Amino acid sequence: MVEPKIQPVERPPNADTVLPLSRVRTIMKSSMDTGLITNEVLFLMTKCTEMFVRHLAGEAYADAFRQQPGESLKYEHLSQLVNKSKNLEFLLQIVPEKIRVHEFQEMLRLNRSAGSDDDDSESGSESDE
Repeated sequence: MVEPKIQPVERPPNADTVLPLSRVRTIMKSSMDTGLITNEVLFLMTKCTEMFVRHLAGEAYADAFRQQPGESLKYEHLSQLVNKSKNLEFLLQIVPEKIRVHEFQEMLRLNRSAGSDDDDSESGSESDE
């Protein structure tokens, strides 16, 4: 089986970042625990984020290519990688598996019915006392 050829974007060592620094700064400031964000820290976080996104996309593409050569990278490939990789489980809520609307509605219905059953049993036990 032929491995996919992932062409890294070659950039000079002192090139600007791909992601906009102002957006990364805004995201970093949205965290309550963030203090002063120096330009050096901002640059390093941006570069690390770019490297992580490149790694995530590369791994997902390699998995998809192994399953079906010539396949384009899709959201489902990213979600499958996040679901099967222990070290990416922190992304489970950010990159969940896609489900259809009727499946989601059924899940909600089941959760509501299970919740009402729990409420009934708790209220029944209180009246016995």
